[in-house]
Amino acid sequence: MNGDCCAEPVAGPVVDAGVLRHAWTALGPLRCGDWPAPYSLQPPHRKETLAVLDEVLAGVYLAVDADSRLRWLGKAHRDGGIGARLRDHLRHLERARVFTGVFVVEADPFSPPQAIEAAEGRAADAIGLRSRMGTRRWPAVTHAQWLALVTSRPGRRVPGSIPAPGAAPAAPPLQHVLPITHTSTRRQPSPGKRKYRPVQLSNSRSHQDQ
Repeated sequence: MNGDCCAEPVAGPVVDAGVLRHAWTALGPLRCGDWPAPYSLQPPHRKETLAVLDEVLAGVYLAVDADSRLRWLGKAHRDGGIGARLRDHLRHLERARVFTGVFVVEADPFSPPQAIEAAEGRAADAIGLRSRMGTRRWPAVTHAQWLALVTSRPGRRVPGSIPAPGAAPAAPPLQHVLPITHTSTRRQPSPGKRKYRPVQLSNSRSHQDQ
């Protein structure tokens, strides 16, 4: 782990249902998977969380502190996925101290990397983060550029279809999703599954379509 090379990440807004909805909609047709649930990054659960998130190859993530305030909005596309990106962050002591949880909006791993990058910028705009979180910067993209990116992506594989010769098998479904601490319509893990300590949310609502 590296020493304190940089200032502690500036605290942003509380990550409630409204902020999650902005991140959720920013990915548009690239999005896949379920409504984002909290994963613990506290030391007792960090290793297991990162192992689970190694299975998520692409998407947007929101790292939060103990007060559920946003500390980092980022994205990943292949190259180890969300788990690898978080390991990079946690090598910095000033981030490891304040990152206590993370929300992940999963994206189709076959999406163009430029589209995932643009979605990160769209999320930053929707949440209102520009010039609000210190020196952090996000990509800027126009609506026309966004449409061009998402319409140029390859078609998604139909579930259950036979993969092309030489194609890698599809990743297994993500397991061990944390239960959200408020009333939720998400399917809960089956008995016997190990659970993480949930991240507390403030003033959140569970319905993703609100």
